[in-house]
This record gives sequence, structure tokens and C-alpha cells, in this order.
Amino acid sequence: MAGNGQSSAPEGGSALIPRPDGGSEISFVHFAPQPPFDTRLIFWESRDTESAAAFRLLRQRLIERGDPRIVLCTSATPGEGKTTLATNLALAFAELGKHRVLPIETSFRNAAVGEVFGFKPPAGFAKQLAQHRLRPGDPWVVVQIANSPLYIMAAEPRCCQKCAAVLAEDAKFCGLCGTEASLDGAPAIDAVAFASAVRKFRESFHYLVLDAPPVLTGGDVNLIQDSADAIVFATRKGMSAGSTLRRAIEQVAPAPVAAVVMIEK
Repeated sequence: MAGNGQSSAPEGGSALIPRPDGGSEISFVHFAPQPPFDTRLIFWESRDTESAAAFRLLRQRLIERGDPRIVLCTSATPGEGKTTLATNLALAFAELGKHRVLPIETSFRNAAVGEVFGFKPPAGFAKQLAQHRLRPGDPWVVVQIANSPLYIMAAEPRCCQKCAAVLAEDAKFCGLCGTEASLDGAPAIDAVAFASAVRKFRESFHYLVLDAPPVLTGGDVNLIQDSADAIVFATRKGMSAGSTLRRAIEQVAPAPVAAVVMIEK
């Protein structure tokens, strides 16, 4: 877990404020992470390393090849580093200091982005997406990281229905209270509502980085890939197989695959 014990929603000095242009469509919750940071945040842990430089190079290559504003980050199978890819690519875009950047977590069954940055979402993306299907005029709530151009739309973590402990994706029972785990509350993404949300976010953010589910574990990526301008695959050194990557690329075809990234840690 990232942060110095800050695993809950931003509290205390955090507050909802209107976006700078005076509109009511998006409200921001400020959150200032404190070290030690999650090791997956390469830009915060080791920004002068070769790994950080590799993400800067990926950012530059994307900008040179069409500058896609919506980048979908995924992998063939779980555990290959797609969240590491998405969060650090977002940090690389934000490092430029020119534009607002919004990572959006669409992997509802294995939410990790809030954990990576060290907070519990004040309003998870899955719940907000469902609410906006019924009440499209409600404001969206996103987390702004300190005073940077980086904003986070994280999904709510999978939790025990009895004691609210965070559960692993494959957990059958809660390790804290022993209650049988359920996938209730972790639905497949609503493609229509998601496309509408992306259109709204494009008005306020220059880059959207989608942390999507693995391709071969279901059809969620296929439901949202049309909203993306480019797809980037994460692979894990010593783990990923070329055959599964080829199958995943075939499954998202003819969507444009801009890059395949090897994650070492």
C-alpha cells in the first residue's frame, strides 16, 4: 500500500471545489500523497532511472505518432503490469506540465489504482458510471494529486460485504472475518455510459489513460476499445508468452495497437 498509512479517502483539508472554468460537471478532491510511495509508481520512486526514461520515451513515441489523446493500457492476462503501465504513462504525460491528465480505472473486478496512489476513492468510477446513466446531470468527482495536472478516476476496490475489508480478485472468503466473497458490486462495464463519460472528460482533460482489464479474461476491453485512440499492451519480463499476446492482439483487432511495453518489476 502506498503512502504513510493514508489508505482512506482524502479527508481533513480535502474539499470538493468547482473546476476552474466555473462549470458544474466535474468536482475535484485534492489529495497530497506522502512517501514512502508504492513501488509501482516508478516516476515517484526512481524518476532518474532507466525505467522512468523508458516511459518518457514511450510518451514521446506516442506524441510523434499521432499524439493519441485516449490511450488504453491493457495486457493479455492478469499480472503483467498493466496498472504499472497506465499509472506511469499518465505520470509521464503530466510531467510535461502542459495539459491535464486523467487516468481512468475500468478494471472493476480488480481495482488497484487507488491503492497505488495511496487513497480510497471518495466516489468510485463504477458507482459514478451507474449513477450517471440515471442522472446524467450529476457532477463527476475526481481526485487531483496535490496541485499537479494529474487527476485520478479510480474504481472502488472489491470489498467484503460484511466488514468492508479489501479483497483480492480471486478471494473466495474474506481473510479478516471469514465471510464468503462475492463478485456483487463488480459488474461488467456499461459501454454506452462509458462512451458518454469519455466524451465529457475530453472537454476538461487533454490526455485520458485507461487502465483496462486483461484482454483474455473477458470481453470488457472489447466493450470500451472504440473510445480509445490507441492501445498499449503491457508484458511482464519472464512471464508473458508470445502466443497469448498474439491472441490478445487478434481479439482487439482492428483497433490500433501502438506499442508493447516490457515491465520489469
